[in-house]
Amino acid sequence: MKNLANFIVQNRQSLRIVPLSLAVLGTVAIGSRALRAQSLPAISSPAVGEQVRSNTNNSPNVDTKTSQPSSQPSVTETVRLGDDRYAQADYKGAVEAYSQALQAYKLNAYALYNRANAYRQLEEYESAIADYTAALQIAPDNLFAYLYRGIALYESQQLEAAIADFSKVIEQNPSHALAFQKRGESHLAFGNPTAAIQDLEQAATLYEKEEKFRKHSQVQKQIKQAKSAQSK
Repeated sequence: MKNLANFIVQNRQSLRIVPLSLAVLGTVAIGSRALRAQSLPAISSPAVGEQVRSNTNNSPNVDTKTSQPSSQPSVTETVRLGDDRYAQADYKGAVEAYSQALQAYKLNAYALYNRANAYRQLEEYESAIADYTAALQIAPDNLFAYLYRGIALYESQQLEAAIADFSKVIEQNPSHALAFQKRGESHLAFGNPTAAIQDLEQAATLYEKEEKFRKHSQVQKQIKQAKSAQSK
């Protein structure tokens, strides 16, 4: 007993620390369980079919039969497909791809403009003119749309409208050789060789500056034709 009493006296400070340590450890353990509980999301079991209905309502690209995303290509993908087909001279395929994109988003000026180019390559000029016009209603600053609509108008013998489109391009870009050439051709076809010569000579000058000698030679021949028509 005396030895026990001596032990207690000698180790009184250490014995007071033990319960305190146990208390601290218990608090830490309780706190750890609380943190884990807070970090875990509450999970509830939805009724049968509820999750499928939720996904279907929130995602337009979900197949309601399989609850899997559909394989329907996006507008961007179909436009890119149209570009690829156009580059391969598959103009009918390009029209189909651009049309698919326009079914999803009919105000896509890019798809309208490029479908018009494909129609023009297919010599479907009225369809091309309609698409160029629609594209210009959305993006009126697209000078290429005016230029190529002018060409489609020229090919469909709508010469006054063609001249107006080429003039629009020249107003915005007085150094556009092709616009001068095409307006000259339109003037000549319309029976105005004097105006044709003026435009064709300007086109020849611009082509020479640009060192496009083949185009320059082509326009020189047209100038001769216009001068011949003028002399009659």
